[in-house]
Amino acid sequence: MQNVINYRREFHKYPETSWNEIRTSARIIEILTEIGVPEILFGEDVVDISLLKSPIDLSKKTREANMQRAVSQGANQKTAEQTDGYPGVIGIIDTGKPGPIFALRFDIDCLPYDEFCEAGYRPFDEQYISVVPGCVHACGHDAHAAIGLGLAREIMTHREDYYGKIKLIFQPAEEGNFGALSIVSKGHLDDVDRFLAIHLALSAENEPLPSHTLCCGVKDFMSCQQLDVTFHGRAAHPCGAAQEGKNALLACCSAALNLHSIAMHEKGLGRVNVGMIHGGDCTNTICPECTIGLEFRGQYREITEYFKRRVFDILDGTSRQYDLNYTYVDHGENPAGCSDDTMMHIVQEEAAEIPWFSHIYYEGNLGGTDDAAAMLNRVQEHGGIGSYIGIGCDVTAPLHNPKFDFDETCMEPTVALLARILKRK
Repeated sequence: MQNVINYRREFHKYPETSWNEIRTSARIIEILTEIGVPEILFGEDVVDISLLKSPIDLSKKTREANMQRAVSQGANQKTAEQTDGYPGVIGIIDTGKPGPIFALRFDIDCLPYDEFCEAGYRPFDEQYISVVPGCVHACGHDAHAAIGLGLAREIMTHREDYYGKIKLIFQPAEEGNFGALSIVSKGHLDDVDRFLAIHLALSAENEPLPSHTLCCGVKDFMSCQQLDVTFHGRAAHPCGAAQEGKNALLACCSAALNLHSIAMHEKGLGRVNVGMIHGGDCTNTICPECTIGLEFRGQYREITEYFKRRVFDILDGTSRQYDLNYTYVDHGENPAGCSDDTMMHIVQEEAAEIPWFSHIYYEGNLGGTDDAAAMLNRVQEHGGIGSYIGIGCDVTAPLHNPKFDFDETCMEPTVALLARILKRK
């Protein structure tokens, strides 16, 4: 148990945002090597970098800076350099005995803002608060990575109890773009029979899961497509030649309000959100260019297509209304997904054997997006099964809040649960 807590607190202290997780990756490689995992893939052997595009920056300069930072924060220099600045690790354990090929996903990235930093907050009081400005583990990925390492140690300690082949996937960029898709594209899920992902602090019956509970799977994944939309107007003086100007800032504001007015779809979950707006030069100049960052999500393809159509109706209408043009960058789509009942029943049976889980919900609520669905979908396409498990834990604040912390006692029983599932032939 203490090893898992120590791993989690180390990752919490040194968080890294999407596609910058080089210290985390290097430390995972070091720990898996120490544990004795026989095959460890990393860098370009794990992620398909051909998928990545702007604004993801994996230039040589950025990669070298990340490797240098990782070493300054305690990573082994040789290991960090072996990654060549590309994050992501897969540990593969072939038991040599007949059995299924199992893959488990553990995401490793953090969120891009500062952590709460005051007395009374446990990470501050116990000195594992984030030391990286603008980076915080506020979604439990530090725990997910630690659980994956705890599971690796458990498997290698009792290797004779397991069957088939086990892939432990430590995935970058769940909070960003192309994290899971870059691993799927490399073919790492193509031969997998069974798949699992975990996430702390989900819900069931639309209530947060407290400690000593879990849900065996979720079926309400939503797809998520993100766009950066730039309206191109014309600068002018707001008094001297206002009629010559075309205000891109007003176009962005109008579009944002109208996007948030799109009606929901009766057939399932859907969301639209404008999360960013950037533009303007100075107060006495009509804004010539302005950008909004938006996303739309849908539980089913029909809902996603509905939102996509309405989003572009609004962008086209705004462009005509303000007599300007727009361009956009499409950051791709994370797909929807659905856990399999067969795997959920397995989770239910094994969780019942672990005393810490005193209340087991069969189906839980995600109500959002996780790119683990891309891995789950690929396994299902090839006839496999999988589930996305919600681990209950008492928390200090909601997910994605700078004050998020959780009951660490949930990690050891989660390792035990995953180990039990892996032992099934």
